[in-house]
Amino acid sequence: MIAGSLAQWQRQIPFAHPVFRQAIEFMEKTDFRSLEDGKYPIQGDDLYASVMTLSSKPASEQPAEKHESYLDIHLLLEGAETIGWKPEDESESPSQIYDSGGDYALYAEVRNESYLKLQPGMFVALFPGDVHRPGITDTSPAVIRKVVVKIRCALLEM
Repeated sequence: MIAGSLAQWQRQIPFAHPVFRQAIEFMEKTDFRSLEDGKYPIQGDDLYASVMTLSSKPASEQPAEKHESYLDIHLLLEGAETIGWKPEDESESPSQIYDSGGDYALYAEVRNESYLKLQPGMFVALFPGDVHRPGITDTSPAVIRKVVVKIRCALLEM
């Protein structure tokens, strides 16, 4: 997992993989206020953005997920969001086994989960194997707007 902010991105560019740069620069330059929720290809199905509006939930109501084929970059646009995170642990079994078509496994419970509170403009990159629980709140549920850029792992292999 990598956490960052678009406000600091210009100083971090030299340290980023070219595909990661492409994804963040797309997020930095796009006016998401003019886009409806939906999928927006950047480089076909290898690199694309999903813009979404959702209601945050308590962690007990939001399953955690894990991907194997894509890296996710979650950028919070509006509201406040907490994301739970934990490195994959072989001792924990998914509540829904890996679905290769959807590229996810779901976890109802995650022991020793860490939490990161995002404010608008903050992003978090989640690698394959990072078990993460997006869209949670520790207060009352609220509407959040975000974009998730999906990067096919093959684009990052050196």
